[in-house]
Amino acid sequence: MNKLTLGATIAVLGLSLNVNAEETSSPLAMSIISGMEAYEDSPGSSLSKGAGISLIWDDLRYDKTYKLDTNYFRARGTYYYEKDSEKYDEDRYRDSMDLKLHYQRPFMSINNDDDYTLSVIGHYEGHYNSQQLEEFEQLAVGGLALNRRFGDTHHYDLGVTLGLAFSEEEKDDDWPRESQGITEEELNRRGFGYYFELKNKYTFSHTGVQLSLNYSRYDGLWKYEDNKSYTFNKVNFGVVIPLANKNNLLHFATEYIDRTSEQDLIGFDDVLYRVHAEYVHYF
Repeated sequence: MNKLTLGATIAVLGLSLNVNAEETSSPLAMSIISGMEAYEDSPGSSLSKGAGISLIWDDLRYDKTYKLDTNYFRARGTYYYEKDSEKYDEDRYRDSMDLKLHYQRPFMSINNDDDYTLSVIGHYEGHYNSQQLEEFEQLAVGGLALNRRFGDTHHYDLGVTLGLAFSEEEKDDDWPRESQGITEEELNRRGFGYYFELKNKYTFSHTGVQLSLNYSRYDGLWKYEDNKSYTFNKVNFGVVIPLANKNNLLHFATEYIDRTSEQDLIGFDDVLYRVHAEYVHYF
């Protein structure tokens, strides 16, 4: 972990050389992350600590709102290295990766209010060898999003998304196989369902500090083989703090992930807690 911390510190110092430079609106950013995660019912064996690096493209800065008839793209690729991988997994690599892609285009304003828009959205996220007992997971969503900004000085942003989704999840097989005799094929879930997301953000205009509370849910309902099912609920609370200017941001976040299937796959509640700190620099 000392090498991880040293590497992260050097990278942050390097990125911070331009901290006092003139603020720009570039969508390209890079971030350094440090965090930990554990299952609620198995904290001793599942506690994992690590660090990572992300490359980000974001057409919408964290404190801005959507404008009518504008295309917004968001992409984020993250590589993690874990100091303590899941202890029940004999073959678990310390490396893991996440990929998130998002497209949104507002096509209608409500009541002729430019801060009240209806958008078409497309969203994809994939996780490989991350989140402990998750060997692989991906989600693709298509639907509509309603966004509303309140306030002239300080801003409260509300967003609601409803869509149809494809989900694929594959549990790591070592622990379920050894503890319950569940085969790899039984651990896979693949099908379609509904996706719902609620986003809340409050930004203090004088400081640029932002508080956020987001909730998302996927209900797998169709095309699941052998009467399988899959549902997840995610809650994320975050704080964004600008450092000198809005090209340099410090993020703190905690996340709760609750997954359920038609049968018990891991021998305890599939509830994962995650917490991380992140430094983001826009070029």
